[in-house]
Amino acid sequence: MADDPDPVPVGSTGTVESVTEGPLGQVHVRWDDSHRSLSLIPGVDRFEIIERGPQPAEPTSPTPVTVPRNVYAGILAIRESGLTNMLDRPTVTRLARKMGFKDAAAWLADPTNRRAYAEGIFRGFKPLE
Repeated sequence: MADDPDPVPVGSTGTVESVTEGPLGQVHVRWDDSHRSLSLIPGVDRFEIIERGPQPAEPTSPTPVTVPRNVYAGILAIRESGLTNMLDRPTVTRLARKMGFKDAAAWLADPTNRRAYAEGIFRGFKPLE
């Protein structure tokens, strides 16, 4: 890129975003170092195509929140009852008491468990082994 006022430094790497063909064909690249896009012109610019590296693994499913077995049983029973929106923690706590799940009610009422409960609503729960 000898004529470019702000050339990509020698040895830079980037990702090919697209290739246009024909007499004005270009290789459109997003450069890793500068995060800018600058096209290469085959036959004018010197470049080397490097094989693609390993692809990232498929996303894994979220890890369920582990809770004591009695708490899990209470949360599951309330969810299956369909009596409330599970995001309504105060109502879930009242239902746990009413349905006889004292351990679940105590766990739900404890302010230190609020974050774990909220995460469990979206990631799922599993009983402590």
